[in-house]
Amino acid sequence: MSTQPTDEQRAYWQSHEHFRHTTGVSAGENWYGIRDLGEQRLAEVRNRLPYCGRMDMAWLVMLHKQGLVPTETVRKLLPVLKKSQHEQGWGGEAWLRQQLQGDEDTASAVNYGRTLQEPMARMMMRDQLFNTFDELFGCLGIILDVAADNLDTMMAGHSHWAQAQPTTYAAYLLAVHDGLFRGLEQLELAYRHTNQNSGGCGACSGTGWPVDRGMITELLGFDKTIELTYDCEASQDEMLTIMFAASNMAVTLSRAALDFNVWVTEEWNLFNVDMTHRDVSSFMPQKANAGNRFEHIRQMTNRVLGNMQTCLFSFKNEPLQDNLPVYEADRFVIEGLGHLETGLWMLRDLLPHVKPRRERMQELVRGGYSGAPDLAIHLIRKKGYGGRCAHRVCATMVRIARERWIAPAALDGALLDEAARISGDPEPHLTDAEVQDSMSLDHFFEKHQGLGDPNPAETERLIAKRREQLNAAGERLERRKEQVANAYAKLEAELDRITASAKE
Repeated sequence: MSTQPTDEQRAYWQSHEHFRHTTGVSAGENWYGIRDLGEQRLAEVRNRLPYCGRMDMAWLVMLHKQGLVPTETVRKLLPVLKKSQHEQGWGGEAWLRQQLQGDEDTASAVNYGRTLQEPMARMMMRDQLFNTFDELFGCLGIILDVAADNLDTMMAGHSHWAQAQPTTYAAYLLAVHDGLFRGLEQLELAYRHTNQNSGGCGACSGTGWPVDRGMITELLGFDKTIELTYDCEASQDEMLTIMFAASNMAVTLSRAALDFNVWVTEEWNLFNVDMTHRDVSSFMPQKANAGNRFEHIRQMTNRVLGNMQTCLFSFKNEPLQDNLPVYEADRFVIEGLGHLETGLWMLRDLLPHVKPRRERMQELVRGGYSGAPDLAIHLIRKKGYGGRCAHRVCATMVRIARERWIAPAALDGALLDEAARISGDPEPHLTDAEVQDSMSLDHFFEKHQGLGDPNPAETERLIAKRREQLNAAGERLERRKEQVANAYAKLEAELDRITASAKE
């Protein structure tokens, strides 16, 4: 029975929005706006001025506590440095001098005993890592939710693009989850390598000033101070660690997106993509492309891998010292994480709108011959066949069935005996019911209840375990954020204390 369109639907169909009539729904501003949102987040992290200003504030507090700059200098610099937290720019001594109407002596105080860039890049990358972690957790949570709704959604598992063994949609999604989660574990390692204070290292051999580098670590929320001053500027390999993790996740995203891109085609027809998440053609009126959104995901992953290569070649054939090709690599890291974040958002948004066609999936599974491995096991365990002999007899039976167009549901004991005679092996004389017990797949999940098997109960256990792991990772992230926030609060308190003492 047809459903009458609502007034809203009728009004949309009669509108002239850019060629969306094939789908009958709006393109969805959220999807196309994510790129703008991603660029906005990247712009915030790329803006060097607030990070430079915050480092200058921490350095100024330390210099004052060490008795290296007077309170009057802090009083002059503080309003300008606080202004840096809300404006766009490069920062540094030149910016300060401009804000102080050319007072170079006061402006230069922030650079006593330290080189210019460290550790601002680490602070910038740290914030971008926080953005990526947030999006990654959201994506992983959605994957587990969709998996939990599909514990018994049988589908063909593939090996070399051919049916191998039956599995479930939930088991497939858990493989995507676990690949991304391994990337999360790598990214946590990358965070630990990144969240280290390199400030106060000089160019490579420290400084003659009696600075307290540990105080900077505390005031800026770093986990530790990099002890070796030469390593602070020379190595920078935390950037590579970040991009290795990002690339690992990007590859998992890309491979999954390609699978779905194939599965949603009209030829395979394994999943239905909501019209809200389809794209159309400006030339062909009939097209409501089910897979375009997965192409967008692959675009993002390509960019991640491109940034990985650029970052890697920024280090290749460079000396182990402070130099420009390595120094600028942080921008490729920040952009690469931004692209990964966008790809994760796309999958998180898209996955709930991709519904499995369960009957179609089961039809394809039952139309294959993927019960043959279990039939071979039956011959080995119940009839005493050797492993290779059982494999040969079952393979011969499937070959005959394909040649004669015999469906798996029609295979019987007589055909298995015929296969054994052809292969020169003893006839097993199984009943038709014994053959069908494997080839029909009716009891497949009952037979596959081992660790990690796609049995629904086992999959449910695995999902629960992964939720616990994800929650624990989320708690670790919140502690990291809290550590940085508490450090910044302490920095503000120290500045207020100095300002108050100046008024007295």
